[in-house]
Amino acid sequence: MSRLHVIDFEGTRASGIGEYGAATLIDGEIGEVYAAECAENFTEHLDLFIKLRRSGAFAGHNASVEDGLLRHYAASPGFVKKYSGAVEFVITWGPWIDTKVLYKTFYCSLSDYSLENLIKTFALTERLLSLASKFCPPSKLGYHSALFDALATCILLKNLTMELQRNGIETSEEFLLEYSCPGKKI
Repeated sequence: MSRLHVIDFEGTRASGIGEYGAATLIDGEIGEVYAAECAENFTEHLDLFIKLRRSGAFAGHNASVEDGLLRHYAASPGFVKKYSGAVEFVITWGPWIDTKVLYKTFYCSLSDYSLENLIKTFALTERLLSLASKFCPPSKLGYHSALFDALATCILLKNLTMELQRNGIETSEEFLLEYSCPGKKI
């Protein structure tokens, strides 16, 4: 069983993480969600992210931001598998599956790779709003709300993998991790 944790933080290193949202994909479907406002006390939530990383890889949209914020609070989650099916271990929060990098790689003619623009470009707004209405409070049904953005990232990831598979390209966590490296050529 493959587990992938799609994460979004709202905050900066200077101000700290004020809010987080995470959705666990189990074999590609959302199995669990986590969200909290945590201004000034993110360290109380750090064990959750260590536990999540020990059970699967992380994904995000422009994941270097989330990685940098996590490393600000803890350099490492300890020894973790590189990804769900891997035999090798790493001592980092990554490698990350990054939907921004993936869309830049596979849809290089677009001019705007923001989360909101990609959702609009691929006509995924209705699907996102339907999913978000199940998990997000009404006051958090919009971009720059952590769980909403994590769910948007889940939808982008699923959209991309389905499109690649329709074109005969088999995707896996390892494949997505490999192509999440900036500058990777098809």
